[in-house]
Amino acid sequence: MDDFRWVLILAGALGIGGLLWHGLWSLRKQQRGSIGKEKPLAELYKEQQERDRDDQGFDGVGVSEVKTLGGESADKSDAQRLEPSFSAISDNEPDPEQVEFQLEQPEAQMSDETPKITAEAEPQPEPETVVSEPEQVLILTVVAAPGDEISGADLLPNMLTLGFKFGDMGIFHRHEDSSGQGAVLFSIANMVKPGTFDVDNMEQFQTPGISLFMTLPNAGDAAQSFNMMLNGAQKLARELKCQVLDESRSVLTNQKIRHYQERIREFERQRLIVS
Repeated sequence: MDDFRWVLILAGALGIGGLLWHGLWSLRKQQRGSIGKEKPLAELYKEQQERDRDDQGFDGVGVSEVKTLGGESADKSDAQRLEPSFSAISDNEPDPEQVEFQLEQPEAQMSDETPKITAEAEPQPEPETVVSEPEQVLILTVVAAPGDEISGADLLPNMLTLGFKFGDMGIFHRHEDSSGQGAVLFSIANMVKPGTFDVDNMEQFQTPGISLFMTLPNAGDAAQSFNMMLNGAQKLARELKCQVLDESRSVLTNQKIRHYQERIREFERQRLIVS
């Protein structure tokens, strides 16, 4: 009885093992036959969806299939979008002539926009008239009659009327402006050494004569300055009842006046030659 039991157990185990082996063998055979024939998951999913839809195109939850217009053309357009297009790259390439223009354009703009640096001349101040060391001195002397003297009380108002101003070196000067402004054109000095005037005591001042003088070069127009000095000397002589003498203490004549004027012209001519 026990031997028969063991025979049944062994026969059952062999049967079960045979079934397992046959099942595994069949499964492997099916897998080898389906290699290279499996569909993509997307197609499997699509087939499953089609199987699940009813006659009107609705699936189990009532969602219809998305219908596309154009069918194959839509698929082709999708494929074209997915595939890289080399023609698109070539179409976007700039024209060689346009590239050349774009490369040259900045250079033209640089030349147009290049700021022109121009040095604006700053307004220069008017040069001040600089009088160099006198090379010549023209002198006219106004003297009183022999044995007589010029009173300071009479001399001072006449000099002020002619535009003379008391100033440097203790003498009177005639400036470019009669108010006392500007360069000195000519001056008046006392004929008696040291040639100064005691302006605070002019009422007690007495002198035999005064000297009007100008220098060459002159701060103004030399010929015009001489004419002003000559007119001033002649007016003082008339007012003070005096006489006008030249630099040699001789009576001033028309010939001597022309000689003064010729000296001025010659000096100016020589000055132009040197400069």
